[in-house]
Amino acid sequence: MNLDDAERLFRFLDGKLPPADREQVVSWLRTDAGARAFLREIAEQSVMVADLQRSAAGDHSSSSQKAAARSSKVLTGGLKSHRWMAAAAALVALLIAALLLTSGQREQTIRVAKTTGSTQLLGTGGQAERPLTSGTRLKAGDTLETLSADSWVELELPDKSRLTVAGHSSLRVLEDRSDVSSQLKLLHGSLWVTPAERTTSKLLNIQTPSALVETRRAQFDLHACSTETSLRVNEGSTRVRASSAGDEIEVTAGFQVAAELGQRKLTAAPQPKPVNAWACDLGMVPEVILGRWLPADATARARLGAEPLLWPIPNRDPLLLHAVALSVVQSSERPVLLHRDARLVFQGRTTRPEKIRFGFSTQRMRGAFTGKFEADVPAESLGPVGKLWTVSLPLSAFRALDPRLSPTPDSLELSDVYALTIIEDAGLELNHLELIPAGAGTELDPEMKLR
Repeated sequence: MNLDDAERLFRFLDGKLPPADREQVVSWLRTDAGARAFLREIAEQSVMVADLQRSAAGDHSSSSQKAAARSSKVLTGGLKSHRWMAAAAALVALLIAALLLTSGQREQTIRVAKTTGSTQLLGTGGQAERPLTSGTRLKAGDTLETLSADSWVELELPDKSRLTVAGHSSLRVLEDRSDVSSQLKLLHGSLWVTPAERTTSKLLNIQTPSALVETRRAQFDLHACSTETSLRVNEGSTRVRASSAGDEIEVTAGFQVAAELGQRKLTAAPQPKPVNAWACDLGMVPEVILGRWLPADATARARLGAEPLLWPIPNRDPLLLHAVALSVVQSSERPVLLHRDARLVFQGRTTRPEKIRFGFSTQRMRGAFTGKFEADVPAESLGPVGKLWTVSLPLSAFRALDPRLSPTPDSLELSDVYALTIIEDAGLELNHLELIPAGAGTELDPEMKLR
């Protein structure tokens, strides 16, 4: 323990630290056994020093008290003893609280390793506390939300495993259990788990509205909505149980399972081979992440209309977005493999001229999350307002939001697709999406393509 750390502890006890620094000290005490041991030693010797000073004279003190006084001078490292005296009682109380935290009700030590895009942390009462930042620690009752199509959060679990939460997802930290390293609930959305390099001894427990997933060591991705859950295991194995007190089965590497609300019998099936082409007609009502489904009428086909959402920005007013997004993983029976020469096609219309941002998320084929890619198309390239347009973009036109995860989408799996406008509501609607491999034609009218 150096002098700066000791000084920080005394300022904390004196109430002279700002709130943010106080939170850091409390977190430090919860996770640093050395800091707690230092406090315990200080507290014990501070009480002895207090007893010594209450004695009539130094010569009447016992030899053990004198030894304690000499030892206390060594520990102060130059700090004045009267500061010890003022803080002795508080030190003892703080020590007891720290010991309770570590010996009885052990708190979750889930840490936010990285956050991108619009996110927020909801407290136990459901109130928005603050945007998530790297280093934030989550406790039981906290709910993490990723609010935009281009957002994601990477968490470090107590056993050093990594968990990535996709955009438009909600993840709650549940009450701690001594036999479980982390107990979470995926209310909706998608996540990827990558185990730590060493073998773990405690369970990771993740609930969804329709299933319970438990594992000691596995790499998997999990996708959930209010009625359905899908799990794909790529390394290791997991135990999965239907939420309606139904089957419990083991899902091993290379297999997947789907669970619907109310379903009792579960069956693991081999993960199918990937395809390099995909099409989604909005009339088929796919798994919508964000947007309002608009049925076909006399003037237009079935389509997905953009919904507004606020994008919080630290120290600035939030931006208003209007976005649509859908899950490819849950809308396709097979994994969709991207190749560098493929093209993504978006068909839709707008009611006012605005730039549109198109994007998609990826993961490694049978692996973990690998980031998002986006491309902007100016309003003048879309043609007349109110008319149907088709945007056909090569994958090379999309930029990586985090090149460190993957600089290119080549050989990755397509996870979800989205489109949005920033600030202004352009009346954005999509009625068809398609991935076209290199050298293949398209079922769309070539005259409507945007080159």
